Amino acid sequence: MAIDNDQLLDLIATTLKDLPKGQFEVAWDSQNFEFCQMYQKHRRKVDGGTSIQRNVILNEQGAARYRKLFDTDEPTVDNVQYQIDVPWTQVGTNYSWDVVEIMRNKNSAKGYIDLLEGRRTERLWGLAELIEDRGWLAPASSTDKTNPYGVPYYLNMLDAGSTTGGFAGQTMRFQDATTTTTVAGIDGAVEAKWRNYADVYAKVDNALLRKMRKAFMLTRFRPPPGVKGPGNDMPGQIAKIYCDADRAVEFMDLADKRDDNNTPKDLAGKALVDVEGATYFNRRPIVYIPQLDGVTYSPIYFVDWSKFQPIVQDGYWMVESKPMTDRVQHTTITVFVDAAHNNLCTNRRTAGWVMHTAIPA
Repeated sequence: MAIDNDQLLDLIATTLKDLPKGQFEVAWDSQNFEFCQMYQKHRRKVDGGTSIQRNVILNEQGAARYRKLFDTDEPTVDNVQYQIDVPWTQVGTNYSWDVVEIMRNKNSAKGYIDLLEGRRTERLWGLAELIEDRGWLAPASSTDKTNPYGVPYYLNMLDAGSTTGGFAGQTMRFQDATTTTTVAGIDGAVEAKWRNYADVYAKVDNALLRKMRKAFMLTRFRPPPGVKGPGNDMPGQIAKIYCDADRAVEFMDLADKRDDNNTPKDLAGKALVDVEGATYFNRRPIVYIPQLDGVTYSPIYFVDWSKFQPIVQDGYWMVESKPMTDRVQHTTITVFVDAAHNNLCTNRRTAGWVMHTAIPA
């Protein structure tokens, strides 16, 4: 019996209802899909608008003073609000079948479902890889309006030739090696409080641990008593340290060497690699990120995901279209998956820090 295209579209739509929606389920190439996990579990939805905007107060204007009796006052009103501006980025994929493929599999329910699921899984896999890769990269150039703002966009390394740690991460390096000090619409070269904490290290040793301890201490801010903090000053529940494979293993080795009572039967020691965050520092897991393998200057990032926020456009995240055909390829049936998102940093002084090897002058 003949089957027309309308019936095939209904069959595909019915079959797709039994498949998981917008999830990333594959034996991945990447060991840790950290960004994908954050977008799946901890994303924040924002209504429409041409961009993602937030306000931040960077400085107090020095209006408070000690005074004598009957001193005169000169009240002033200052504009202390700065605007963070982050554009939306659009991402998507698609998966297709030809009517002939469907006809060849229509008599086998298992074969038909495998055909649908295989195509869908491969394309969602590619989408997951793309989101993850771009999450650990800066934009390609100053004119790049297509790609999202990854971790290096907000957590900048020290300037070339600088080896003094502190709130001096102000130079954002694009992938084409050009630089800027303007991040999300605010110039860190002008506004000292729109800079992240950064420091250099030579190797994974106790000297690095001291610098990491100092970074945690200096990036922890508390509002003064009696002043209600309008933002989120507390450290987030989800905050991790990220590095490449070599650094991750060196942290494990260092952890074993520091534990005088480490006598487990497992030769891997206490840092078992099948456990996420095999090593901890300041109660934060140290997580291996494959996208950081081979990155120049071997960065070690700490990210507080309450300040570094995955933002998606409300109603437009992993939206799968209905199966459709086109008059140019009338025997081809396609499903599209689309989303709009970007990464927003609300406070660069508390969102995290970066340790890296020295950058030559």
